[in-house]
Amino acid sequence: MLDAEQAADYTGRYDAVDPGVLSDGTWLLDRPEFWARMLDGFADTDLVGAVFDACPEPLDLWEELTGSGRWPTLRFGAGGSDLAVIQWHGYDDEGGLDYVVLPAGTGRCLSVASVEGHGWGPGLSWPEAMRLVERGRLGTPAQRLVLLHPAIGDRDAPPSAVDLLADALIEVCAPGATPAEARETARRLLDDEARWSRVDGALVCDDDSSPRRPGGFPAGDLLLITQALA
Repeated sequence: MLDAEQAADYTGRYDAVDPGVLSDGTWLLDRPEFWARMLDGFADTDLVGAVFDACPEPLDLWEELTGSGRWPTLRFGAGGSDLAVIQWHGYDDEGGLDYVVLPAGTGRCLSVASVEGHGWGPGLSWPEAMRLVERGRLGTPAQRLVLLHPAIGDRDAPPSAVDLLADALIEVCAPGATPAEARETARRLLDDEARWSRVDGALVCDDDSSPRRPGGFPAGDLLLITQALA
């Protein structure tokens, strides 16, 4: 969960949303429909089709979420500075996943990627994602990697990235998939032309849709995010 300052900082960007709407979202890790939604729209492969065929109707989970009046929050627990994924929803079926960086001691909650109708990103380089997977305490390492994939965009990710994500997909989403099916899906999920470089000490992205591009966040926030994810 977020602390009180972080929760207020996050919900303050919405009209008339109380910070108390944020709730523990770890129960989502046990729901096949949640993992199916993590793949929806990102890759059209046999593996993704099989995941949807094998799980309960994903829309039922969405109705459960919107009916609860809560925004489940998944905090990685990667250290003093951290990252959380917030499943938010609003009116007229709007909603999505928001990836927020939580720099220690600041009370800030900075959204670096979002999966929704008008989403943005990428918000994480491959090395940053790997540090969150390795240091985090949320779920399993495989679950953390699958959870992060929508926020990752890095043309310079090593060849081993595909193998790591493929193994995670089999463990979390599709235990009956073949390695070849998992590798093809992982390849498509990681296919991104974004590149990262340093500007005045901050790691920035060259993708115009990323809030971590030069001029996206103020320079001080770009550096704060970089330090939080280091």
